[in-house]
Amino acid sequence: MKKLFALVLALMLFAVPAMAAEYTFNPEKPYDGVLMGQFDEIEIGTETDKGIATYYLPEGIQPWAPAVIVLTPDNVTAKAFAEGEVGAQWKAVADAEKIGVAFLEPQDGKSWNLTLDAEGRCDADVVNELYFTMRSKSVELKAPFSMDKTHTALVGYGEGGAAALLAGARYATDFSSVVAVEAPALTKEVFDTVGEELVIPFPADSRKGIVEMNVQAKTVDMPVWMIRSETEAALDFFVNAAEAKETEPSEWAEKAYVAENEAVRIWTTEKEQSPAQIWEAFSSKTNRFMAMQDGGRVAFTTDFSIDQFTLNEEAVNGEIRRWVTYVPSTYDASKETPLVLAIHGYTATAQSTVEESRWHDLAEENGFIVIFPQGLVRETPAMGNIPAACWIAGAFASMFDIDPMVDVNFINAILDRAEQDYNIDKTRIYATGHSNGSMMTWELGVRQTGRFAAIAPIGSMSLPTTEFSSDMLLPTWSFMGEFDGSGMELVEGSANVDVLSAWNAHNGTDESKAASTEEFDGQWKTVTFSNADNVPLVKFTGILRTAHIYMPEQSQMIWNEFFTKYTRGEDGTLYYEGEPVKASEYVQSSEWYEKAPAEEAAK
Repeated sequence: MKKLFALVLALMLFAVPAMAAEYTFNPEKPYDGVLMGQFDEIEIGTETDKGIATYYLPEGIQPWAPAVIVLTPDNVTAKAFAEGEVGAQWKAVADAEKIGVAFLEPQDGKSWNLTLDAEGRCDADVVNELYFTMRSKSVELKAPFSMDKTHTALVGYGEGGAAALLAGARYATDFSSVVAVEAPALTKEVFDTVGEELVIPFPADSRKGIVEMNVQAKTVDMPVWMIRSETEAALDFFVNAAEAKETEPSEWAEKAYVAENEAVRIWTTEKEQSPAQIWEAFSSKTNRFMAMQDGGRVAFTTDFSIDQFTLNEEAVNGEIRRWVTYVPSTYDASKETPLVLAIHGYTATAQSTVEESRWHDLAEENGFIVIFPQGLVRETPAMGNIPAACWIAGAFASMFDIDPMVDVNFINAILDRAEQDYNIDKTRIYATGHSNGSMMTWELGVRQTGRFAAIAPIGSMSLPTTEFSSDMLLPTWSFMGEFDGSGMELVEGSANVDVLSAWNAHNGTDESKAASTEEFDGQWKTVTFSNADNVPLVKFTGILRTAHIYMPEQSQMIWNEFFTKYTRGEDGTLYYEGEPVKASEYVQSSEWYEKAPAEEAAK
């Protein structure tokens, strides 16, 4: 391994500005990446700290692909490492697993700032900026691709391994795991300094809320594997951050620690490990999601090969469509089974919503079927991005000269298929979705009002774009986070108030009797609107200290406290806890929201 750190530097090139991507989109293979191959001399950095990276994107890379960031040893450029022995092995992993790989070099291709010298580059800031650049799909970049922001692993070799440990500590919420190979020793003092820094509180989202959340790096757990590395200070830091306990050694680790969350493993070994072994044994195993807890939720990746999951791809209404179906192990074809539709957001995938929302866990526990539909990858020039998975609904509908019914018809088709393939309880079909998938959920509620017994859109509030397809009542429960795009405030003229008002009008609630409740020590604040018979038909929950997210806690609450309460009869009658719900007259009120500020009202 050591010989790799003495690579010939003749391949080094001077940095040049990144050029805008030139890609070719093949609608016959819409899910394949539109750029592939090796892309060198990609400029990364902040206003003061800059770096150079090389990307490798394999042929056939899919939407929302996991990624690995590899930090090179001292005196080895990103391009030279990518074209060396270990770089070739990482590219082979990328080819086999369809993941993206980025190689990042030390400052000017020379050395990493492992002492945190104030005169040197802040390497962690550059690594963080590389992560955010890889997340972007802007066509202004040299090599944009659709990266899974929850599954980005950090790996480093030699001095780059030590830099990876520091960057993984400083920006813990960026990464799903950190691996250091043959890293030299770091001092306790540098970890003490890094540990006091505030991290981005919402993994893989925005830089919002850093000061308000006040999450210190030394409190965030991280899966870490140190291979043939000097580990004392780093081991102490990560074990203490995770409050991990020593556990039994294994073939991968002579020393092993595990946190209360078993997905957070900290290993050390003196055995040499290839990139394929690093990926298979460690880096592929964990994701980091936004969550209720500060610093996010580390979780084992989902095994989609189990019998309960079915991955479907076929032509539907003339387009190549995908969806994932989860059928619980307790499914009995002789019994009618409820169905939940869970819809992903812009650029994401059916699989990402499986892992983020954990609806399949609830399905297994409660005996219902879940369908996770996949939005078609389409060109979206109005977004300034490469082609990405999306739903033609809500604000997105204006970007296309396409009838929004194309996605509604797709959803109807896969629901029809489910009713043919399984014994579905047609009185208990529900829909939920996040972000652009929330827009799609609202759209389904308007255009297919009578097909669902209740809906729960999360992370986006969309006004009806057309007349309701039916005057049937349809209960809704929507969620927004404090640091979400449009926030959680209920203020006159806001999307939150306008959308709730529209659905209150449709469902005939009495806004003058809106009821407020709190959960999770006041972090979740819910407003409930009921009809004249006190049946809750419109609910809205704002969640303090959270951003653009779909959390398992939301899934649990939606199922246990909302979906299970409602059924729809064959004649379209809505039932609440087994009793028919009668339509009531809409009573409008302004008491449940704040007045617009004077300057806003005057506009």
